[in-house]
Amino acid sequence: MPPPLLPRRGLLLAGATLAAPALALAQTDGPQTVNFISWTSGEAVQATLRAQITSFMSASGLRVAQQHFPWSAYRTALLSRMLADGPADVIWLSDAWLPEFAEAGWVRPIADVAALMRFTPETRASCVEGMSHRGEQYGLAYYGDNMAFLYNARLLRLAGFSDPPRSWTEVVNQAQVIRRRGLAAAPLGVPLAADPWLIEIISTLVFSFGGDFVAGGEPVMAERPQTRAALEFLAHAILHERIISPEAVSASEDDVLEAFGQGQHAFAILPTYRMRFLNNPARYAAAGNFHVALMPNGPDATRHETCGWVRMYALTSAAAGNLRRLRNAVAFMEAFGGRDHTGEYAMAKRLLFGVGVPFCATPLYQDPQVIDYVTQWSLGGNMVLRQQMDAVRTKDVISPWFGNWQALTDRLWQAICQGTLAPGAGLTLAAEAWSGLKRSRG
Repeated sequence: MPPPLLPRRGLLLAGATLAAPALALAQTDGPQTVNFISWTSGEAVQATLRAQITSFMSASGLRVAQQHFPWSAYRTALLSRMLADGPADVIWLSDAWLPEFAEAGWVRPIADVAALMRFTPETRASCVEGMSHRGEQYGLAYYGDNMAFLYNARLLRLAGFSDPPRSWTEVVNQAQVIRRRGLAAAPLGVPLAADPWLIEIISTLVFSFGGDFVAGGEPVMAERPQTRAALEFLAHAILHERIISPEAVSASEDDVLEAFGQGQHAFAILPTYRMRFLNNPARYAAAGNFHVALMPNGPDATRHETCGWVRMYALTSAAAGNLRRLRNAVAFMEAFGGRDHTGEYAMAKRLLFGVGVPFCATPLYQDPQVIDYVTQWSLGGNMVLRQQMDAVRTKDVISPWFGNWQALTDRLWQAICQGTLAPGAGLTLAAEAWSGLKRSRG
């Protein structure tokens, strides 16, 4: 079990002290260490982290011990670390796992830590929502993003199309022309490997059809015709229309990114931050052809909805249970999830300029450098990105049992894609799994 939390009054007093800039922590006696746990990211993200860590250590006098685990196995590794009470002060956490970790007592609310809560008014509301559980905020944003519908404008022009599709019916029609003309064997790239991205891909399709998984805490996925229609579309696109490769069930998000960048797909569902990679001529010969459109919608949907998420820096209960560790962890979170000693959202800007990762800090929307940069790598698609942001939904399956439900249902979505399970039957099994896990939680 995690160590006991600081008494509420004690943390309030600590919060008052911690409102001072992180630089003041250089006055503590001797070098101290912040244990930071993250998932393994690409070299660009790691280089960005190293730069910010170096800046933070120089300004604060603290050390940072970072340990990272592969994204595909991160939740499992983090659970093991928490159960073993291993060293962890600040952790990267997905919004999807927050209720599970919060109710287990492994992460600590920050509502009474003034040094951290001062950033909330400057944080996008959807990001605050994603970092909250039962009305309490648990972290500061690492980044917030959503799934985007990307297209290769060159391939569309060669197929005779001047505009990207706006509906899934139009996607099928354009993809069939592209396929018949030999421009792409599998025009639509969708990562369907059984990893943490899968539920965000499936949720994107369901939301774009106007469907739901859960409403009012109860599973409605088997009752919603729009939800079933989304999965029927996906299976049909693979098994009958053949616009999605059957191998997509083993394709990771990285695999689809690479295939799309190499011109093997005309369309792809990928996080928006991937546009920076795609439009980098040093990486792809087709750079300059990758654009963003609103997520296509289903026949009964009135909006172009997609799935969004937030990844956060969360404060562990173990750190909150020790005043010195708490002070150090809060200083780290300020510098990485908020404004650092320079007074800037330095880490958010480093991630944007170095990797293309979107941010949650609203003041950056008015930053001239940010505006110019986003306009450049999105090829003028920044207004589409903002429009899509207004139609973002967070996963409605987020719950204390989400991780276990996801482990049970990933194979259901893949079986539907492989044609071994009917969409309606799969949704019924997913709903039963949800209800069973909910009952087991009391």
